[in-house]
Amino acid sequence: MKHKNMKTVKVGLIGIGNVGLSLLKLYSKNRRFIEENTGCKVEFKTVCDKDESKQKLLPITTKFVTDYNIVVKDPEIDIVVELIGGIHPAYEIIMESIKHGKHIVTANKAVLSENWDKIFLTANRYNKSVYFEASVAAGIPVIQSLHEGLAGNRILGISGILNGTTNYILTLMSQYRCSYEFAVKRIRNMGIAEADITYDVSGYDTACKLSILSSLAFSSWVKLANIYIEGIEDIELQDIHFAESFGYKIKLLGNACVEGNKYYFEVRKFLVPQNNVFANIHYEDNAILLNSDHCGKVILVGKGAGGFPAASAVMADIISIAKDIVGAVSGRTHYVEYKPTKLKIVSIKDTEGCFYLRFITVDRPGVLAKIANVLGRYKVSIASVYQKEPLVKLRRGVPIILLTHKTREKSLLQALEKIKKLDVVLKPPVYIKVYS
Repeated sequence: MKHKNMKTVKVGLIGIGNVGLSLLKLYSKNRRFIEENTGCKVEFKTVCDKDESKQKLLPITTKFVTDYNIVVKDPEIDIVVELIGGIHPAYEIIMESIKHGKHIVTANKAVLSENWDKIFLTANRYNKSVYFEASVAAGIPVIQSLHEGLAGNRILGISGILNGTTNYILTLMSQYRCSYEFAVKRIRNMGIAEADITYDVSGYDTACKLSILSSLAFSSWVKLANIYIEGIEDIELQDIHFAESFGYKIKLLGNACVEGNKYYFEVRKFLVPQNNVFANIHYEDNAILLNSDHCGKVILVGKGAGGFPAASAVMADIISIAKDIVGAVSGRTHYVEYKPTKLKIVSIKDTEGCFYLRFITVDRPGVLAKIANVLGRYKVSIASVYQKEPLVKLRRGVPIILLTHKTREKSLLQALEKIKKLDVVLKPPVYIKVYS
């Protein structure tokens, strides 16, 4: 390809971790295709990392610095790619880069979900673009699908497996009948999980991604405080076993629902029917369902984690911005039109659903009747009962498993608060929502 009269778009990369290094390798290998798709030369003018030893790993010849301010303030750089993760100094890098006339590409879900309003108000004020495809589900083009493919639709719901680590843990527990602790140890030994997986297993990572998708889909910042969040730290093998005996798999899902003019958002464990697509997503794969008023349900499945899938999404964003720069339209239209409008968000307690309940009780007649009596007083109707020998023999107590008909979650919680005080119940009840 001849570059004689082609414009050059200059990129500054901050952060040479797994994704940053994969991005440079992808660029090095596919540079010709990238420039054919872009219609210009793409040049990584400067790369930055606080660890000077990273310079030896670079697959391309470029300027290396340890001070990100050199990248931020360089007047020749058109696009700053922020890949350091965390909130600080990533937030400062993004904001200062915008103010210095740069477009932004980021994979940082935490900084976006926590600062959606400030970032996009500033980007729009300075007529700069902030692209963030890699912030949700790595190589799956879900942001593009929402922003472009379904742009003419009203989004009615978003559901998905958005965290590969938790899905890997639940897959191991299901397939190998191992404990949560053993599954965590195994994926650490395989190098799949970070040393600290708290953000993953607590549901925070999934909530950040749900916040981003929902904010984009509903044109209003959905804060983390608006999302009910639970993780998988308390998952027990017996619940996975019992759920499967009912025809379900347990998955951690992010779920955004629209009911009329009301919205609710939740990240939690769900019992997913075994014939549902989410039940058949294993290991680190992600899957996202987008439900819209005219296109119906669109399901995206793919690699939701990993250096090269994320790098693929980052490069796609670089190409999109570079095309706009070449066409002299970059920043003229706002990529995200931030509006400080407020959605009518209802508490998850005021929504309805079906639930799986597990009680550990004394082994004597009449126990089920006592539990059913309390549930009945709070209008929680029982759909089915499972009462057999436990998966693991307990010194004291036997499990009673119930599935409920649709019920208000607030009513169920009130009933469970009463039930756990019964003298026949030995441990706090477990409840998990059924996905529908």
